[in-house]
Amino acid sequence: MGLLVLGLAACSRQAEPPAPLTIARTSPALDDAAAPLLLNDSITVYFSDAIQPVSVTTDSVTLVDEAGRQVPGILRASANWVTFEPLPPFARTLDDGSYLPGASYRLLVAGSPRPDAVRALDGRRLATPAAFPVRIARLDERPQGLPAPLRPLGNELPFFLRPADELERQLPANEPRIYLQFTQPLLPPSVVPEAFRITLIAQPPVELRPRRVRIVPTRFDPIGTTVEIDLGAIPVRVDGVTLPQLAPGGIVSVALGRGADSVLDYTGAPPIPSPAQLWSVVAGSSVALVQWPSGGDALHDDAELSPGFEVRSNGLRPRIRVECGDGSLGVFRPRADVVLRPGQPFDRGDGEVVVSRGDRFPFLAIDVPAGVRVRVESGASPVQLLACGSVHIAGELELVAVAAPVPPRQLQHPVAELAAAVPVALVAAGPITVEGRIATNAPPVDGRTTLLLASAATIDLRGPIPFQTLLAVEANDEATAMAIRGARGQSIVFDPTFTYGPAPGAEFVVRALTPWRALPIDRDSGRAHLVEPSPELKVAWQVAPADPARDHQPDLTLGRVGRLQPLRDGDTIAFPAGSFVRFELSAAVRAGQPLPRLQELRLTDR
Repeated sequence: MGLLVLGLAACSRQAEPPAPLTIARTSPALDDAAAPLLLNDSITVYFSDAIQPVSVTTDSVTLVDEAGRQVPGILRASANWVTFEPLPPFARTLDDGSYLPGASYRLLVAGSPRPDAVRALDGRRLATPAAFPVRIARLDERPQGLPAPLRPLGNELPFFLRPADELERQLPANEPRIYLQFTQPLLPPSVVPEAFRITLIAQPPVELRPRRVRIVPTRFDPIGTTVEIDLGAIPVRVDGVTLPQLAPGGIVSVALGRGADSVLDYTGAPPIPSPAQLWSVVAGSSVALVQWPSGGDALHDDAELSPGFEVRSNGLRPRIRVECGDGSLGVFRPRADVVLRPGQPFDRGDGEVVVSRGDRFPFLAIDVPAGVRVRVESGASPVQLLACGSVHIAGELELVAVAAPVPPRQLQHPVAELAAAVPVALVAAGPITVEGRIATNAPPVDGRTTLLLASAATIDLRGPIPFQTLLAVEANDEATAMAIRGARGQSIVFDPTFTYGPAPGAEFVVRALTPWRALPIDRDSGRAHLVEPSPELKVAWQVAPADPARDHQPDLTLGRVGRLQPLRDGDTIAFPAGSFVRFELSAAVRAGQPLPRLQELRLTDR
């Protein structure tokens, strides 16, 4: 009988309904006696249990004015709280934000029996609706020491003008607008034309008066750290005299005012002094957000070692050289130890058995993985390992050869002659990277060598190479010494000459990716301009958000990088403001056919 009573009591307790969902508190406290909120203060409502974020809408949590009209703002919800974030004021009168100075509002939180009430995770509605009075500070009700009723951000960043990227420092002649970004929100009353010194560099210099200066929000930066300075299509001197339109090629200097003319942050402090920024006037009404070629950026392929593109003749061209072969043996990527002997069949790594072309091994690319040994046996004549693309040695390359005399050095040496003078030559159009080890059975003898490493791009030495290896990198925009990286040991550097173009019979696809480039925080779209593209050239684009921990780098974690999308000249692409973009170029190369080309790729703001 006792067990039955206990069982009934337990069932009775299990049948008890859960406690109702209620509002625990607000931050700051909201009642008729509460201190007024500043113009950028958020309001957070805390509940007694975790809530469904999807139940938080502008209908269930609403700030209304005295006439019952909804006040704009941003709602955020998580765990057991909801926050209303007001839009800060940007006008010098401080009356264009969510809150009006001195105004009174009501914060309404919908509860039962409304179907759109805030709900707990188990579906319970807020037990009863709630309404809280909200009073906003007048312009003269500011905390002691602050110049306005605006609360400074709680971060520790110093207040300074961020340096602009070179591509951002362009002024379209028809619509010259300068964008300056600071590290802290700007006090709106301090953002006036007198706070900026705009000078047209000329003889003598001419000081300009902006047509308009204002704080502008962006999707990526909604708190007001960006200033737009509009010079107007017809610039005006500070004395009111109009000038001819800015001419392409001109330079405009932008400096910050000092003392009483300085911009201020919410604390009333001026920024740390910074040097003037120089802006280049360009033709038209658009600004290049990103462009290639630019700044010596090298194109690459992060997925394969296939033949790529390079900057050549101030344009983008396939990186191909006659001396690097026709690529007919495909990609050499062995999965087990293998011997390369002229005339003897071997597995190139994918189950395909191939054989050399005499003493030449014309690969598309070479990739020796870690833990794999490739033995190269040189006979009576030199052996040449050729790559139309790149070479990556992470495993071991073992050379069985008799050392030959080092060729006499001269100002320029044809790479074909160098390759013919050494027992083993590794010649590539793309970069050569040695992460593993290259060794030889030949004893080290001064004046003799067994290996040539020759590249039309770069040589990166992270592992050992044989004594007196010949290193040869084609002269390009960088000095040859800069194109050979790592520990060279007792190597000998030669200045080679390559022949641009495909080898006879070559037929393969070239592919490359531009580096990731940051997009401005005040743009969320751009127009593509492909200058002089070949008909067979294919271009695609993809974006990635900024890394949350390192905002100067893209976030490349799984699921964050967008897919590649085809791009044609004149297409408009949309992207999140402040994200990163890159482009893919691909085209087929055939000996005897015109080579693909692209003179320039630009993404402009219109």
